[in-house]
Amino acid sequence: MAGAETFVHEMEEKNRASFQRLLGAYAQIVEKEDFSPADLLRLEMKHIIESIEVSAMWLAESEHLDVKLALAARCGDGARHCGVLADRLATLGIDKTVFDARFGGYSKLFAFFRSLQTVEEQAAAGAVTLKAYVIDRLTLNATHCETKGDPETATLFREVIIRDEQNHRDIGRRMLVDTATAEESQARARRSAFRTIELLGELQDPSLLRKYLSRSLKK
Repeated sequence: MAGAETFVHEMEEKNRASFQRLLGAYAQIVEKEDFSPADLLRLEMKHIIESIEVSAMWLAESEHLDVKLALAARCGDGARHCGVLADRLATLGIDKTVFDARFGGYSKLFAFFRSLQTVEEQAAAGAVTLKAYVIDRLTLNATHCETKGDPETATLFREVIIRDEQNHRDIGRRMLVDTATAEESQARARRSAFRTIELLGELQDPSLLRKYLSRSLKK
């Protein structure tokens, strides 16, 4: 059995290979669909709201004070992110009164995250995998916004959202190192990370993205 630090490092390396595939597919979708900065803001708001709710559920179920505090920080940052993204959308002509990021209900990823019971599962799926991927996706979004002539939205992604997500990823990584110390815990962490990557691929289905963008605005 690998030591916890080695185990987490190997997981991150495997994730990076999967991220390259996912990001390549996502970049093609963004380019083909010609998403606007406002489209990308709306897509990210949906992800953030689900993240807030998952973190709140995990917080209520956790027995560990340090985990509770870390999850509370995620909730707080998520709420703040929703506020700044909504303000940016309003600047771009989409007021919060005509947009509901909860359209279509919850994703399969949300349902899977609800099922995770242990700290190592939650840290592997939520921080080491999802947060790490979100950072890469937001970086791609920022670059796309610049090509669309919107450096303000690009800066918002880079200097507000990504910075906070990096912090939450790092905290979650430390939690995984602290808890993935036995074969059973490492196996649980590995399975949760693998399933997260599978579901991230499904969430990027172009038809789902188009459906959400077309129907999340009130007519």
